[in-house]
Parts: sequence; structure tokens; C-alpha cells
Amino acid sequence: MKNLLTITLVIFLMGCEELERPNADQFVVEGFITADFPINDIMVKETIGLDDTLVDIPISDADVRIIANNEVILLDYNSLAFKYADQSGASIQVGATYEIEIEYQGTVATASTIVPEKPIDLNLSRTELVIPTLTLSFALRQQIADLFENEVSTFTWDGVPGRSYFVVIETQEEELDPIIPEGVPEESKNLLSSFRFISAPSEETSFNIIGIALETYGRHVAKVYSVNEEYVELFNSATQDSRDLNEPPSNINNGLGIFTAFAVDSLEFTVVRE
Repeated sequence: MKNLLTITLVIFLMGCEELERPNADQFVVEGFITADFPINDIMVKETIGLDDTLVDIPISDADVRIIANNEVILLDYNSLAFKYADQSGASIQVGATYEIEIEYQGTVATASTIVPEKPIDLNLSRTELVIPTLTLSFALRQQIADLFENEVSTFTWDGVPGRSYFVVIETQEEELDPIIPEGVPEESKNLLSSFRFISAPSEETSFNIIGIALETYGRHVAKVYSVNEEYVELFNSATQDSRDLNEPPSNINNGLGIFTAFAVDSLEFTVVRE
């Protein structure tokens, strides 16, 4: 799940015509915390240019602290995940303000974020989508078009004015049972997969889950994340037209990157054969 959330922050170097090492006194922070989950997704790194390729180099010996409710939490480095985590497993609290301090080679970078409230009153118009077994035939294109229109579940929630949200759809099946048969052209598969999911953050409070666009039959979970403005700004800068690059945003004082909070809730649904 965390991999779905992580934005690669090499965009902070994209505005340069030539790849070069960032200011030696600065480093890049990717810090994500989620309400009701422990702290385990804080990465500190350098990003350098090597043979015209941007390379991330994790920093494993920084001092990383989280401050909340006048309590200081020292994070430990996880060498398998290349991230810093709170070994106590304490959960992030909705509505609380969390600060981060990273000290590395005499430089101290800081940031803060407020944990948003969870989306409420989640609803799925359908908890079961019905997709027949598909086979290669002249009728397959029309069959897919009909399913695209009709086998849809509308995912809704109550939002807060001015708050942005994004949706993630995940399978809960360990073994995949593909919906689209072998032999379908890759361009058609790619078109359908473009409706798979993470959605872009927006203030919309509904999202159409298209059954035929999912990868597999079986159990799925629809998650909606409440996000802060710093995440929205970073997402928008990462997707801007490369001909119109502005300096990407950062809420890290004396460094680069992002430290932000999410809150998430979810509902389950199933894709079954007809």
C-alpha cells in the first residue's frame, strides 16, 4: 500500500538542464504518515546524476525525530525498507499536528503536518460486479463496451469543503484470475488498465469503479484517502507539462521533499463470473 502512495521526488531536480548533485547541505525527504497506522514510511535520501540517470541514495545514518503532543519519538532505520520507522508501533492520531526533524551532517531540516479526518459515510452502489468469462471472438469488442457501461459501482463518501481525496482499488486475492483473456492486443489492455486506480487527488466525492477495467475476479477493496494541500501541490507539479516546469513545491524547511499526512477508510466488493 505504501508503494502506491510514494511519489518519487526526483522531480525536484527536473528543472535543471543538466543532472547534477543537489546542494551538499540539502537532502530529500519522503515522509508519509497515516491516521491509525504506525510511523514506518519516512525516507531520507540524496539524489545524484550518474551517466544521465537520476539515482537515489538512501541516507541511513540521519537522526530522525517525530514530535507530537510534546512527545519526541526517535525513529530507527530499517535497512530492508530503506526507511525510518517507530519501533513502538504507536498509531497516528486524527487531528493532531506532527513535526519532523532530520539532522544529517550538521544540517537540520524540519516540517509539520496536520492529520486530516477520515472520509465518512462511505457507500458502494453495488458490492458485486458480474463479468462473464470472456473469449476471443468478433463479439468481444462490443461485449467489453457493454460491460464498461453497465458493470459499474459508484463509490461515494461525504467530503469536507476544500478537502481533496483520492481513491485506490486493490485486489485482495493472492492468486489472480484474469478477467481479460489471453490474446487481446496490448493496446486494448493498456486502455482498460488506464481506468485502474490510483485516482488523481480532487475535491470530488464520488468515483466510478469499472468492473471490466479490473485485473482479476474475486475480492477487492476500495479505499478513499483524505489528503492535505501539500500532497495535492506535489502531485500536480509531478504531472505538469514538461514544457512549463516551475520549481516543484516542498514543505521541508532547509531541505527538499514532503512530509504529509493521510486518513483512509475503505469498503469491500467482489467481481464474480456471470
